[in-house]
Amino acid sequence: MSRAFVKESDAETEGPLPQINGPLHVSAATVAAWQEELAAADAEIAQLRGSEAPEDRQAMSSAKRRADLLRARLAAAVVVRPAGSVEEAGFGSVVVAEDENGRRWTFTLVGGEEADPAAGRISWQSPLGEALMGGRAGDVVEWPRRNGPLSLTLRSVSAS
Repeated sequence: MSRAFVKESDAETEGPLPQINGPLHVSAATVAAWQEELAAADAEIAQLRGSEAPEDRQAMSSAKRRADLLRARLAAAVVVRPAGSVEEAGFGSVVVAEDENGRRWTFTLVGGEEADPAAGRISWQSPLGEALMGGRAGDVVEWPRRNGPLSLTLRSVSAS
């Protein structure tokens, strides 16, 4: 069949799965969420098994791909326990910082797979995460940004 007649949604389920390089440092909550997603994908596969309807075959292919990706993520997952100290920023810590203009920022240090900068969830391996790691209330750290560094004073560090 010519690729000109394949729907864009079909292309999303074709080709090799994304490579997972190295371990995925995540929280236990993320592993539990992935396990729930995998169970849902497996249930969808079981429900669709044997159907010859084109839309069911497409849904089955999509669910199998999702399940394969989740299995790969779970196989590469390394659960990192939240930092044991509430005084020093570490994986799972919530850090409240203030810049020189008085703007307050709240960051939660998480694994790369859990990162959502818009929600303040920062990978502990990102430049900002690395600057925050090990910081204590009162410390000043440099946030290395594209448009120039920003000094942040850590106001508090707590467990998430």
